[in-house]
Amino acid sequence: MYETMTVSLAELEYRVRPCGKIGAYLCDQLEEHSREDIVRKNPYRTGETWILGDNPAVGLLLFEHRFDFDWVPAPLITSDSTYVPLGTDRPIRVYRRIDSRLILEDLYAKLALFAQKHHTV
Repeated sequence: MYETMTVSLAELEYRVRPCGKIGAYLCDQLEEHSREDIVRKNPYRTGETWILGDNPAVGLLLFEHRFDFDWVPAPLITSDSTYVPLGTDRPIRVYRRIDSRLILEDLYAKLALFAQKHHTV
């Protein structure tokens, strides 16, 4: 699901940066972070896009996508981040899809409303 939250850097500049001090801060931080060596070599990123990977969790709080997941047994996650299926643990939801448009538009709207309310635009 993390990779479904891809945005272009131009979109972030256009939609986030104009949102007052917080928008400028977020864009500046992302730009600074994107120049780090480990980030530049990450295979999930191209020069024109960024993956906002943690946002699906937030999006599921907004809208739970009741019919787009499967129940599966929770795996054991080892110290090296390997998933080991045990089949005995509690069931968890594994989502087949999320609505990235809803999540991103909600983010942009909240940033704009915050900036507008606090007169930082």
